[in-house]
Amino acid sequence: MKTPFKLDAHPRRPHPPLSSPPAGYFDQLSLRVMARLPHADVPEPAAGWRWLALLSPALRTGLASVAVLGGFAVSFFLSGPQPTSPAVASAAYLDAVSHTELIGYLLTSGARVETSDLAVLTDADPCIAKEFLAATDAELTEALDAQPSEDHMYL
Repeated sequence: MKTPFKLDAHPRRPHPPLSSPPAGYFDQLSLRVMARLPHADVPEPAAGWRWLALLSPALRTGLASVAVLGGFAVSFFLSGPQPTSPAVASAAYLDAVSHTELIGYLLTSGARVETSDLAVLTDADPCIAKEFLAATDAELTEALDAQPSEDHMYL
């Protein structure tokens, strides 16, 4: 079995006394180390961009911000015309459908058109109903009387 190692049991070797460093050694140490490092060749800026190096960093940052925001504004305005509003586009699509197809769609049992749907159309174009709602007073009275009414106040 090995005996355990104890550092205190081994005597230390005597060290020679250290001499003090020369005067100003630590003051010049960083300069000496930096002088030994290899220097990268810094390319000279182009002749047209030298004025930019003369500006303060805050002014260069502000100039870059203005350039980015200006580019965004120009691209926004040059991106093309604004899309047409949905009411104008839907009216144009509705005009493209023939009247026979439109009436056939409205008369099918699956289509549930309410008066509020028609009210939106008449608000957009008040003269839209003149083409397909040519009814006499007698027909209108008959249609209104055929409507179920639970409230007798409206009769």
